[in-house]
Amino acid sequence: MISARLRVLTVLVLVASSCRGQSGPAEMLRVDQKSNNTEVVLVVGRELEVALPENPTTGFRWESLSSGEPSCVLLDNAFDPPSPAVPGRGGTRRWHFKGEREGSGHIELVYRRATERDQPPAQTFKITVRVQR
Repeated sequence: MISARLRVLTVLVLVASSCRGQSGPAEMLRVDQKSNNTEVVLVVGRELEVALPENPTTGFRWESLSSGEPSCVLLDNAFDPPSPAVPGRGGTRRWHFKGEREGSGHIELVYRRATERDQPPAQTFKITVRVQR
């Protein structure tokens, strides 16, 4: 009798816990080179990832000229090397931004060698980020 009640109680607890709303992390908006010269819409509090190919072994690196402020804030910026690591092979540069407050901002990134700052960049990436509620 006690065993049957315990089983029923266990089942009820499992069912009740599976009915709770999921409160996992918000979905991240991801963009790449295909989004160059476009506008994206980001909800306040959500994150945006910009992922662009980079090959630092050639001396070229992406550099941020503007990071969408004041509507967006830059959270981090990191290079993901290729897997498996192969000498001379490029990877991906990733920036993570957060929609801080309503409004618009521009993210502008340039791809160039540090020794060639007086020359036009090899590539430019620009997006307008419209942050809304």
